[in-house]
Amino acid sequence: MPAVSLSEVDSPSPRRDDDGAVVLDWWVDLCCPDVLESAELLDELRDELGDRLVVRLRHLPLVSHVWAVAAAQCQVEAAAQGRGEEFAAHAIAQMETLEGPGDYVELAEHLGLDSDEVALALFDGRHAAAVKAEHDEGRALGVTGTPTFVVDGLLVDAGDTLVGAKDAVLTRVRRALA
Repeated sequence: MPAVSLSEVDSPSPRRDDDGAVVLDWWVDLCCPDVLESAELLDELRDELGDRLVVRLRHLPLVSHVWAVAAAQCQVEAAAQGRGEEFAAHAIAQMETLEGPGDYVELAEHLGLDSDEVALALFDGRHAAAVKAEHDEGRALGVTGTPTFVVDGLLVDAGDTLVGAKDAVLTRVRRALA
């Protein structure tokens, strides 16, 4: 199996957070099966790097996943309610059983979020522009599929394989911290 594709990009700011940790943008489609393995890889990176790495979820809904935009909008609303990371983790872990917007609203309710507000956000489209803006930003960087990582100017396209992704990210983070 071939390794991930690497390319240098003019990555978005910030490359570091206020505490000096390296920011890793994790471009995902919450309905993409390939994203599940990348979540596990990120857990390994967090274990190894601790607070020297900050992961920022970025949305890149793909047209091949019919509910991806709805999932992204629900996650943005969950983030507005202070539980975006938790919502994303559960949505990714349960993606095989989530079959449409109603299931994402039920997931929000299960997590103790204001599910009526999540449903209303889908209905009124209040987060549609934010999801589209992130999607467009990803495309402008050269992100074509998910999962993709961008860390300190390195785009790691792991859409087809995660082989080499962890090593590439670790090498770039360590270089940035040196």
